[in-house]
Amino acid sequence: MLGLSGLILLAVLLPALQEGWSEGLLPGLLLTKLATAPVVWYLSEQLRPNQYWFYFNLGMSRRRLWSSVVALDGLVFLGGALAMRASLA
Repeated sequence: MLGLSGLILLAVLLPALQEGWSEGLLPGLLLTKLATAPVVWYLSEQLRPNQYWFYFNLGMSRRRLWSSVVALDGLVFLGGALAMRASLA
């Protein structure tokens, strides 16, 4: 999911900020990010259902793993977007 955040930021937001047409783009990108998160979760569960055994042995649940990934991804996305906007404004 972090790779998807970087792709959205670098391929969409950065050119929009450089060309000056980024007004109102961030909410749309955030909605796109929120819409793709369940797809990433579903594909991860279907393609690699047994990937969690290492974490289960450490005593971590799937909910804890996914909540930390979603929180980190959201912080990276919003922080990167705000940093780009501040540096190019």
